[in-house]
Amino acid sequence: MIAVKFEEKEKIGLQYALETLHGCSPFGQERIRRLRFYAPEERAALEEELYNVEQAANAAGELKDVYNKLMTGLCQMKDIRNSLRRCAAGETPDHVELFEIKGYLQRLDGMRPLFEQINAVTHFKGMTFHEVKDALAVLDPDGTGSRGFYIPDSATAKLKEIRSAKKEVEERLFHAQTDAEKDDLRLKRTRLCGEEDAEEMHVRKAMGAALAPMVDDLLSDAETAGRLDFIIQKALFAVRYGGVKPELTEKDLELEDMINPEICDLLEQQGRRFVPVSISLTPGATVITGANMGGKSVAMKTVALNVLLLQAGFLVCAKKARMPLFHSVKMLFDDLQSIQSGLSGFGSEIVQFQKALSEVEQGYSLFLLDEFARGTNPDEGAVIVQAVTRYLNGVDAISLLTTHYDKVAEYARTHYQIIGLRDIDPEAIRRELAVTSEDGVAVIARHMNYGLYRVEGKSDCPRDALNICRMRIRDRPDAVPEAGDTENGGGKLLKKRPAGRFFSVRGAGMEGGVLSRGNAEIQG
Repeated sequence: MIAVKFEEKEKIGLQYALETLHGCSPFGQERIRRLRFYAPEERAALEEELYNVEQAANAAGELKDVYNKLMTGLCQMKDIRNSLRRCAAGETPDHVELFEIKGYLQRLDGMRPLFEQINAVTHFKGMTFHEVKDALAVLDPDGTGSRGFYIPDSATAKLKEIRSAKKEVEERLFHAQTDAEKDDLRLKRTRLCGEEDAEEMHVRKAMGAALAPMVDDLLSDAETAGRLDFIIQKALFAVRYGGVKPELTEKDLELEDMINPEICDLLEQQGRRFVPVSISLTPGATVITGANMGGKSVAMKTVALNVLLLQAGFLVCAKKARMPLFHSVKMLFDDLQSIQSGLSGFGSEIVQFQKALSEVEQGYSLFLLDEFARGTNPDEGAVIVQAVTRYLNGVDAISLLTTHYDKVAEYARTHYQIIGLRDIDPEAIRRELAVTSEDGVAVIARHMNYGLYRVEGKSDCPRDALNICRMRIRDRPDAVPEAGDTENGGGKLLKKRPAGRFFSVRGAGMEGGVLSRGNAEIQG
């Protein structure tokens, strides 16, 4: 069973996607708020939902006006399910409940021709509305069609007699001359009002009893209204972000030119464009390597987002997709680790990893590890991630890891790398930085290619961090050492250390600290 925390929804952009939806009815809003994920054994139900969403999306242009009318009617609906259940349980509904039930029935009656008009184009599967004329006749026996609710005099002979007597008393009270006469008439009116209330209660009880046999159908219509509301919102989301219905597979996952709507919108506001990402994943471990700020995490989160969109019945944000259904989707992001346990960052990572792994091994899953083991020193971290990668190759899951550690990809089934600044001339960017007042990070980000390419054979992580340093140090780019160079530039060689020592950082943060690697210790 897939369970996603709110923080995880926010992190991958799923919460943003949900907040772009505008559920109209309380039933549709509830479906968005209580998002459910289809399990692999519910494949038939998911395929039906995907078909309906695709049909609604394809017809969005043609049926735009009809959708708007339907959504207006949905917005006017109230959640009357508890009142209907009270009727089914033999309880007596009050005036307000009957007023709201009547309004709900009138909205359903008005929606049915709109639904039929939509369905003539979309040919939805598994959705139908029941006829509500009989239920409306219970609450509007005179057939007035009024929006309000009133128990008519004709409801019972006794009610008619009581109201007639009350009217006569009220007329006499209006013309009464003496206080004694007025007091006597007021007492009579009070007694008649009590009799009227009692008789109206009998009528309301009878109305509730008359509605009771229809409650199941009316509750079913509420579910259908919510489902239709949600389907239209999913369809409009797909139209906005280019959703596509994926081909369902047993194991393999392929996403061509996938996007992340939240990041797309954010970049659009900045006058930039999201670079679509393509990836192919199979059971075992796949590693994405690249320097920090290179886009590894964005690629991973975009995979997670689209997998969860699919299993929630959305079309996925990609040009083309082939995707399996997962029993669970587990995500380990560094900034989502719990700090409440009192453990160190690395200790928390290990605890969370063990917990997630136990769930992943229960059924075919998607397991995402973003920069795992960064909470310990780099040498140990690299060894740990290598071991985890080897282990995950034997787990019945698609495991996707991002890392900037070298040698990890050698143990993975598949290796992807962020294109980054691979094809960019650092000298050209440095010249641009020299003549612009624009923020340097923005300039470099504009040239950064966040796309992925599949690496064949062995390859270490890109050295974009060094390239960025060379671009930013305008006066002395030669001061930045080459990869692996601890003897020249970029720091002062203090003293030799025994070989085999691990990275360590002492001091508050990096400022004023000491970073050691291998047999050289370098002042930061």
